Amino acid sequence: MLFLQGCIASCSALLVVAGASKLYRGARGAPGDTAVRRALRVPPRRWRRAEPVIGALECGVGVAVCSGVYPVAGGAAMAALGAAFCALLGYARVKRVPGGCGCVQWRTPARPAAQRVSWPEIARSAMLFAAGLAAAVLQPGGAARSTAWFGAGLLAGGAVLALLSFTPLRTPVCHRRIWRPARATLRALTGHAVFAAMADAAGPFGPVTKYRRTGCSEEFWFAAAQPVSEARAVVFRVRHTSPDGTLAVQASLQDMVTTITHDLPSYQS
Repeated sequence: MLFLQGCIASCSALLVVAGASKLYRGARGAPGDTAVRRALRVPPRRWRRAEPVIGALECGVGVAVCSGVYPVAGGAAMAALGAAFCALLGYARVKRVPGGCGCVQWRTPARPAAQRVSWPEIARSAMLFAAGLAAAVLQPGGAARSTAWFGAGLLAGGAVLALLSFTPLRTPVCHRRIWRPARATLRALTGHAVFAAMADAAGPFGPVTKYRRTGCSEEFWFAAAQPVSEARAVVFRVRHTSPDGTLAVQASLQDMVTTITHDLPSYQS
């Protein structure tokens, strides 16, 4: 039971941090152009007023759960927030709504519309839901908290949340992923608006037929579908413009050249 208390406390601490980030952005007047706002179809001006209210609610619920004063009410509120976040982020992920999660974000990215909701962010919301449900049903708030089991649960829950919030390491100059950079760039490219527009115009695309890197620029060649031409290819030139992995994409039609096979995942439209 004490181990579970520690896990619940780590989730409530995350809720407080997320709420504090929204209050901070609201105090600075940051735009907060997130996928949640776009999924809810709230105008930017109203969202700037609503986001601090949501942040205050998250802080209040996190403090209530962590203190254990009202375990049923606090746990139910955290479970409701986690379920709402799961639904909104899942919808944004499936519908490819741009803007990113914005769950724990202290600064506005250079191009927030280029970001997408990730599965770890959805899993993090699911963890909040599970912790809130456990706090409401099991009511573990009254036990003593000065034991090793509570500390172990706190560390375990914090470690899982840290892994789900982990930002992949990138190279300092080109801002490419260190682990499997070509695959990561291809996944980001297929979610970009320029790729979607070209896929509508010249797709559907088959697998990548050629991949080439020159300095910090990467090229992905896709065979263009009829009626363009079998001898033509859609070429995407990609650069990472910031440390958060924001892409700058250029697309063009070029003559197909000798196919070069690389260990890259196939894109399926």
